[in-house]
Amino acid sequence: MSEHVHNRLAVVRAERKVSRQVLAEAVGAHYQTIGYIERGQYNPSLDLALRIAAYFRLPVEALFSLEPFRPLTDEVYGTGSAPDTAGTTERTTGRTTT
Repeated sequence: MSEHVHNRLAVVRAERKVSRQVLAEAVGAHYQTIGYIERGQYNPSLDLALRIAAYFRLPVEALFSLEPFRPLTDEVYGTGSAPDTAGTTERTTGRTTT
């Protein structure tokens, strides 16, 4: 049984302004395969995952994981999970919530 491989391919591809077609041609895949991978409908082979990572000059684990990725804002800003808002001051009104 195959395990689901989580990925950030769509995020990285959009950030780098790379179309599915361009990426597919660069890594020797069909553009629909890239879409299937992005949607989690297809797990890439190790070879394809490594070629995609090399194309973006990223470690393969930055793009693919067996565990769900943390939200990017958590990784970039280290915020962890959503804060508990009870007893905090609202920024816009200055009122304290309870």
